[in-house]
Amino acid sequence: MKLADDVDLERVGKDTHGFVGADLAALCSEADFQCIREKMDVIDLEDDTIDAEVLNSMAVTNERFQTTLASTILQP
Repeated sequence: MKLADDVDLERVGKDTHGFVGADLAALCSEADFQCIREKMDVIDLEDDTIDAEVLNSMAVTNERFQTTLASTILQP
């Protein structure tokens, strides 16, 4: 997972107090999946490769972590 420069891992750590490893893995995976979903319109699923420019533009931002965290906490 590529992280954007604005990601504050200390803040993520404070916001996830009480999470176990599996919770953190799920949070990171979901934030990463959301990043991929945003780029699905420019990814050709029929192609064997993904353009390097598209890959380089994908990075999980601090906002994505916070949004994913908020939706994770609100789910029953």
